[in-house]
Amino acid sequence: MNQTVTINISGIVFHIEIDAYEDLKKYLNKIKSYFNNSEECEEIMTDIEARIAELFNSKISEANQVILKKDVEEIVTIMGKPEQYLDEEELNEEAPKTEKKEYTNQDKKFFRNPDDRVLGGVCSGVGAYFGFDRIWARLFFVLATIFWGFGPVLYIILWVVIPEAKTAADKLQMKGEPINIDNIGKTVQDEAAKVNDKLKNMDKGKFGHFIERFFGVLGDILKAIFKVAGNIIGFACIVFGVFLAVGFIAGLSGSDMILAITSDGIFSIESSEFFNLVFVSDDQFQLATFGIIMLIGIPIIAIIYGGIKLLFKVKAHYSIGIVLLIFWITGIAICSLIGIKMGKEVANEEEIVEEIMLPSTVQNYNLSASINDIPGKGILDGQFSTISLDNDSIYYNDVYVNVYQSKTDSAYIKVIKEANAESMKAAKIKARAIDYKYTINDSNIIFNNYISTLKTHKIRGQQIRIKLYLPIGKSVYFDKSIRDVIYNIPNVTDTYDGDMMGETWVMLEDGLTCLDCDDIDGIASDELEFKLSKMANDTLQSDER
Repeated sequence: MNQTVTINISGIVFHIEIDAYEDLKKYLNKIKSYFNNSEECEEIMTDIEARIAELFNSKISEANQVILKKDVEEIVTIMGKPEQYLDEEELNEEAPKTEKKEYTNQDKKFFRNPDDRVLGGVCSGVGAYFGFDRIWARLFFVLATIFWGFGPVLYIILWVVIPEAKTAADKLQMKGEPINIDNIGKTVQDEAAKVNDKLKNMDKGKFGHFIERFFGVLGDILKAIFKVAGNIIGFACIVFGVFLAVGFIAGLSGSDMILAITSDGIFSIESSEFFNLVFVSDDQFQLATFGIIMLIGIPIIAIIYGGIKLLFKVKAHYSIGIVLLIFWITGIAICSLIGIKMGKEVANEEEIVEEIMLPSTVQNYNLSASINDIPGKGILDGQFSTISLDNDSIYYNDVYVNVYQSKTDSAYIKVIKEANAESMKAAKIKARAIDYKYTINDSNIIFNNYISTLKTHKIRGQQIRIKLYLPIGKSVYFDKSIRDVIYNIPNVTDTYDGDMMGETWVMLEDGLTCLDCDDIDGIASDELEFKLSKMANDTLQSDER
């Protein structure tokens, strides 16, 4: 039975055998004497003791709670003896230099580099870990911000999950260099030299000194504010993150009905039916769902994780952040690929145009629309867009009516069917498959309020645009039933479409003008008759010449 003592190294309590304690004490005294002439002796010893405490921790297990003599000997072997480095320095003066051991990423650990940072030291840490210049990491974040927009979010996530290299041991591990007493001592001394250089440079330039002091004071103020508000921010992040998570999970696993609130109002979508009409196949839909889960879910987890760290001061292994980052980048890649594929699906637009001449004897046309309910089962119900299905067809309310000035003496209508597809040929087939009904009965023109197409053609931008061309002098009456299908009709008074309903509008040289209107500036019937008569006389005289 061996006697043990209790020691405190770097704030951690260990039980150690007496013989092992004596060896450790002698070892630390030798190290201290080695650095005794250095101004940074105390800081070096603190970092060395922290490294020894870390190694001791790795020796402790449920079966072994005591540091043994052989454990101290192993640690001395890892850290090295002071006289060993003295001998090496003497030998190096006489012997030729040999190549240093190359260290792989397995010897490294991910840290943020506080000694070479612009903001949080993320880019310097990434460069040190992967062995390339930090400028490339910084360039990546700049390009990711300009072209894709996720640069700031990715940087903040890395800033939160990657720990900062605070001690000399952390900075050596960040670079993959061996953590021994010689390297720790050199690292601390190099940092002290950099600090002295900065102080000298501050004395040389008053303006630079002022700027550094200003940002230093600003940083202290922000740290104080953050420290006071840290718990509040952490709690808010957890609550906000949980709220987003619940909503996101409910949207994925809840009912098929999605309620959306936009500037256009509240509308609903039956997600399964709708997405089946958007995506090419079920596999593509499932892949897109997985990508969206990664793209949206990972930032939500990061918000909750950051809140927990702020509120409870929890420390987690840096690999958790790396795994989350990999999943998030995977989500971005999947969504980008699906987006490119869907973009190709609607890359080409084609139209089929049908032209119908109107009766020349009619002076005033009456435009109205059927107000029948759209057939089938509704899957999207919005203020401006409605989609419904039956067994074989899709029904849309994408019908747009407009009025223009005719370049001839005839009135006519153009019915334009439009659709998108992956090729011009496929787009033309989809446009030709659009079914639309309208009725022309003398002066009465009745438009249907919806179109239909084959369900197998999916949602590919199918719509109907109707253009009524009126010659100068002919007029049109807008029945109130047509309000939902007219679209931004140009007129001389810029009257809103809804206010044009229930009025007669005549086509003049300047455009549509309200005829005999009380609340809209326009032209009276007697003025119109005089103007048209004058125009006819002028035309006749011109022809005689």
